[in-house]
Amino acid sequence: MFRTIKDIQDKISTSNRVDTTYIHPVASQEKIAKLIAAYSNGNGGDIILGIKDDGVTLSIKKFAFNLNIENILDLLDGKTKIEYNRFTFEGNNLFYISIDKSDELVKINNIPYKFNKDGDVEEMTIKKVFISYAHKDSDLVNILEGELEKYEHIEISRDINVTEYRDSLDQFMKTIRDHDFVISVVSSAYIKSLNCMYEVMHLMQDKNYQEKLFFIIVSRDDVAYYNEKNRYDGFEANLYDVMDRLEYVTYWRDKKAELERRINEAALSPELMVNFAIDMRKLNSVIPPMDDFIKLLSDKVGRSFKQMYEDDFKEIVDTINR
Repeated sequence: MFRTIKDIQDKISTSNRVDTTYIHPVASQEKIAKLIAAYSNGNGGDIILGIKDDGVTLSIKKFAFNLNIENILDLLDGKTKIEYNRFTFEGNNLFYISIDKSDELVKINNIPYKFNKDGDVEEMTIKKVFISYAHKDSDLVNILEGELEKYEHIEISRDINVTEYRDSLDQFMKTIRDHDFVISVVSSAYIKSLNCMYEVMHLMQDKNYQEKLFFIIVSRDDVAYYNEKNRYDGFEANLYDVMDRLEYVTYWRDKKAELERRINEAALSPELMVNFAIDMRKLNSVIPPMDDFIKLLSDKVGRSFKQMYEDDFKEIVDTINR
């Protein structure tokens, strides 16, 4: 909700600086535009022109310089919610701009702005986050994506948004490496998915992968977050018992042996072998580091989806913000 002239007058009378910027004597159009963008990308605020603020007291001056608000708004990319007007205070002619939080990211020259902890305007860094998951667990990912989309500085990618890269494994993997963080929603279906394991194995080749990789370990308590029609048996990722971990490692070794046997039995022509060769390439890259991956998951003692969700995914968001 916008502030009224009476609200603005009360701010001046009480020296209220909360979400408020006072300007005197002049400011460039670009500076005012950046302030509008920062307030739009935050929780809204007010710009009051004609008030000098030395950090201790407010001094009421006349608003004397020429302000072309339309030129300022032309500098902004994105739909803003603002009201502005002239008003009088203690016999002085002043001007205010009241800004509400925007529904979309507001930028200048394709750069979004925000207020830092010291109250200064700075460029907002957009963090790219890729969600890696098995399609059987889409219900969980829909919730996760919805929560993270509340943060304007977090840009979410998932496979349904980058399907055009699926024809090229190398190009598809490049799209993941270009992200700042990767969130793996680890269920039994995830660990037994060749594409999911292929994504993770490539990521593990980066020396700093542990700094950018989050694990959400799907547990039995997470069943409530699946639509009833999408629930499946054995969905939870059992990682903390040695026999369960051994079962996953054995699964992939048996998978490779079975594929090799069937290819030999089929005696296919080279033309028909292309797709099978791609799967074999994936398998050969997945199996050697599988032990390390399973051990990493068990050592991390990852939190369940339920725990993360009830905590608003704070652990993930805080790390991204740092």
